[in-house]
Amino acid sequence: MRRAWAVEAAVFASFILIIAVVNYRSTHPQVPPALEAKNCASTAALDELPNARFVRKGGRTTRYVRVWREGTALTVDKVAQGRDLRRYDRLELADPEPRAVADRRGDWIIAKARKFLWEHWRDRKRAYLLLTLSSVDATSTSHIFVEKDEIGRWRVYWRIVRDHSEIDDLPTTYAVQWVTPVHDWDTPGTPLAQGVEPDPLRHRLEFRDVCGDVEGLFW
Repeated sequence: MRRAWAVEAAVFASFILIIAVVNYRSTHPQVPPALEAKNCASTAALDELPNARFVRKGGRTTRYVRVWREGTALTVDKVAQGRDLRRYDRLELADPEPRAVADRRGDWIIAKARKFLWEHWRDRKRAYLLLTLSSVDATSTSHIFVEKDEIGRWRVYWRIVRDHSEIDDLPTTYAVQWVTPVHDWDTPGTPLAQGVEPDPLRHRLEFRDVCGDVEGLFW
């Protein structure tokens, strides 16, 4: 009799635990861990190349993945990494024309992407942006997530799916600001003065990582 009672109690406890886990996951959607520099105090080598910096800052490249097109976007298996995308506002954008990076200033598609990301960052709302762009010899889709991380910090998590069967997971960023671009497209811009209304066509977004370094220049 006691053994039967113990079995029933164990089954009941397991049932309650399952309900608790399901309820927790429904209110705390799973997100992947951040990709960050191991030591913010470390300095770059004088001859450090961009790929070496990418790795040092926490970036990750996955090669030989199966890539396919879904709508206008390039995607891969489990691109959302366990996220519940029903909780994210979604926007899908694609430029039908191949362009060089330098030709994207004043591009309304980029401007719309900037506006979408900024509004969700400012308002602390989850967002999922799919942005497909092409150059003369390559196409990629950025899968960009505005979200809380596992400890409640708001962040931007950026994955780039490339048509040559690679994924670049960029260093995770925790700060976003509007800047006025300078002459060189890959140089940090000048932050807008307080009270200046950003123009998504003329200004751009900068993203900074956990160390405070610029990791994204949204053209």
